[in-house]
Amino acid sequence: MSDALVPIAGTAVEVREPFESLYSREFSSLVRLSMALVDSRDVAEEIVQDSFASLYLRYSNVNAPLAYARVSVLNGSRQVLRRRRLMRRRPAERDEPQQLLVNNVLDAVRKLPKRQCDAILLRYDLQLTDPEIADTLGMPLGTVKSTLNRALVRLRQEVKP
Repeated sequence: MSDALVPIAGTAVEVREPFESLYSREFSSLVRLSMALVDSRDVAEEIVQDSFASLYLRYSNVNAPLAYARVSVLNGSRQVLRRRRLMRRRPAERDEPQQLLVNNVLDAVRKLPKRQCDAILLRYDLQLTDPEIADTLGMPLGTVKSTLNRALVRLRQEVKP
C-alpha cells in the first residue's frame, strides 16, 4: 500500500500506510541488505531496528518512508564497518574467536565506492528497479544506470572465474 490522496468533502486528505505494515513487510529485506555489508545477522537486525526506531519518530513528516529506512540502514551498516576498521587498527585483546567468512563477491562489492556499492546492493540484494534505486538514493535515473554499469565492470575485473 502506498500513500494516496483521498478527496473528502472537497479537500484532499493523505492516507498513509500504517507504520506497522511497512515494518512487517520490509524488515527481512532490510536485514538482508545490512547483512550483505556487516556479515552478522544480529548486528544487521540491530541496525534495522535502529533505523525503524528513527523512522517511527519522524514517520508522519517523511515523504518516502521506505527510502528513508533503506538509506538509514545503509548508513548504519557503514557506521558499523567504520567502527570495525578503527578497532582493527588498535592493538587490543580479543577474547572471542574470529569467524572466517569468505565470499569473494561480497568482498569485491565492499571495495567499491560508496555510491556503486549502494546501487549494487539495492539492485541485486533487494531486487529494486532503476527508478526505485534512483528514488532511494536521490539521484537521476541516468546516473543510476551509469553507476551500476561502472560497478559491474569493476566487479568483473575483480572477481574472475
